[in-house]
Amino acid sequence: MTFGFYAKNDDSFVQIDSEKPRLCMVHKGNYAAPSGFVASVVFPAPITTQEPPCIFIRPSTTSATELYRYLNISGSPGNWTGFSIEAANVTYSPSGKWFAAVFASPGNSQFGLRLFDGGTNLVYDSGAPAVIFTKASNSWVYVGQVHLEIANAYYYRTPVAASLAEDEYLMLNPFSRSMPAHAVRASSCGIRMQYSGGYLEMYLVNVAAWTDIGRVAAVFAKLSV
Repeated sequence: MTFGFYAKNDDSFVQIDSEKPRLCMVHKGNYAAPSGFVASVVFPAPITTQEPPCIFIRPSTTSATELYRYLNISGSPGNWTGFSIEAANVTYSPSGKWFAAVFASPGNSQFGLRLFDGGTNLVYDSGAPAVIFTKASNSWVYVGQVHLEIANAYYYRTPVAASLAEDEYLMLNPFSRSMPAHAVRASSCGIRMQYSGGYLEMYLVNVAAWTDIGRVAAVFAKLSV
């Protein structure tokens, strides 16, 4: 930056920058499907960013065999109203905790520090909970073919660096779109957290043999407060 304000921590990482908004939580809560395998969430108020929010989830540990697919963010640029997620395993209804985050600071605090950029846009609010990335992996190991309740699938696994803490969440957006697959344009994708084993599973459904799915990122984070 050429002028303005920024602050660094003891490791020389920039924590606050008046020209670059940090990723902040806007809404949070619990999700659960009342019946069936689709859980829908309506935000308490629309999210007004042009880009869709980042959706983080922590599936319930009491039903670890949930297989998530088809994240859908409702609304349009400047008016994001909620999201829905679908479980591919029809035996279990999806449930857990979630939060939505954007690269902007909502002005909710009644006291503290706020910074604005040259266009009078709020870029920092000391009362806005920041999203802290805790671990990430883009290395997937092909395990083999399995049979799910819905269809045959090819199964991959990525380890979590350490057991997830109670306040750690998985970013769902990278898995919300279809994955490239052999002999077809795209394949339905499902993911599942295995808390006991300490890894994230991914399944590509109804495709020909395909052992390399590329470097899709599994990102985990927690909130600063």
